[in-house]
Amino acid sequence: EATTYIALTTTLAASAGAITALLTAWALFSKPDLTMALNGVLGGLVAITANCDRVAQWESLVIGGAGGALVVLGILMLDKLKIDDPVGAWPVHGLCGVWGGIATGIFGDLPEGIESVGGFIVVQSIATVIICTWAFFTMLGVFLALKAVGVLRVSAEEEQAGLDISEHGMHAYPSDGVSGGAIA
Repeated sequence: EATTYIALTTTLAASAGAITALLTAWALFSKPDLTMALNGVLGGLVAITANCDRVAQWESLVIGGAGGALVVLGILMLDKLKIDDPVGAWPVHGLCGVWGGIATGIFGDLPEGIESVGGFIVVQSIATVIICTWAFFTMLGVFLALKAVGVLRVSAEEEQAGLDISEHGMHAYPSDGVSGGAIA
């Protein structure tokens, strides 16, 4: 019974994330964007993960829908800041993960020992900060170790040629192999 309910709230959140991301992108770009909708699915899934067994069905729609909108806005923010994240990993996993943690405090059933929604939001916010801090310092250590052994970056030549050529021996798109990037 619990598994069925979890599957339902998870599916609702993913669907709401897709639709909200699609509509948000359409409103901002004057056309629908399938890649934003697909990232919206992921954003909805990430946002509901912490609370799929603790929220009502309508709340899973709100949580997933907000996740979908956050993905689009997060990608736009990274573009504006000129931060390279070609697949939108940070908006999907970082931003929607934080939202999901806090949303558990807003919408989730109160656990034993917590008297109010406000108290639950505080607990979830503190837990979210702890998780983000742990992840940051853990990955900082990993990246510093990778940098120390010289495997964090590709060579300047590989970067200039493009990783599609250096890693796979081919262009990612047919137009990349044509002079000037245009197909006649």
